[in-house]
Amino acid sequence: MIEKQLIRCVRCNALALFSSVDRSPEYRWEQGKWKVLERDDQAQFLQAHRGHELEKLRIVKDSFISRQNYLEPVGTSYFEAISGEQCVVVKRSRETILAPQRYELIPGRLRLTPGELRIDGSAIQKAFEREFSCLQLPPDKVNRFVQQLEETVSRLNPEELKRVPFESHNPSLWYFYLDGGVVDRVLEKSMEFLNKREVSGVDEFLRKNLEEPLFMAVAEIDFQIESSQEHKKTEFQDP
Repeated sequence: MIEKQLIRCVRCNALALFSSVDRSPEYRWEQGKWKVLERDDQAQFLQAHRGHELEKLRIVKDSFISRQNYLEPVGTSYFEAISGEQCVVVKRSRETILAPQRYELIPGRLRLTPGELRIDGSAIQKAFEREFSCLQLPPDKVNRFVQQLEETVSRLNPEELKRVPFESHNPSLWYFYLDGGVVDRVLEKSMEFLNKREVSGVDEFLRKNLEEPLFMAVAEIDFQIESSQEHKKTEFQDP
């Protein structure tokens, strides 16, 4: 992982994001061949603000949020940083792949709220059909059980579930483990159409695989900025 430092010039209210790749050359395809452009983003910023008071902002771990994929070069993202004792939100945006990153400093906090939980019912149904072919569990029963599972998950409160510690390719998606209590509720409702042998087989399969990605619930994160005062904008070239 590339470590980055967020630096602000107090006098100019200008931002710079320093990293280990600041001195990496830039390659452009021009007139049928690659052209190498030397660069040193740190040196340029420090020279432009020589003699000014510089402040290092501490980036808040795991505060990054965006609607785009992590690798998407164009779009808007947000993260929190600490300036002195004050928390601020940094808005980062880029309109085109060749444009510089634009940064907007907003005093305040990010409020992240998980939306309705869901699971991949289609993938789970296929997994059940493979697992229970030997039990001769009819397709209609598999379908009813998966529908019951989807409905139960959609009514769960994300705050009562344990969040999965890994991040997906999209930072606006959070994953959660389903627990034994969820299994109990689904199985209880499914006794209307599953016999004892089928309930036992489904119960064993679920509890054995609850921590597998297939059975994790996912929620899309809604985010708002709770700002306290007017904010100022600044721009710089992101390394």
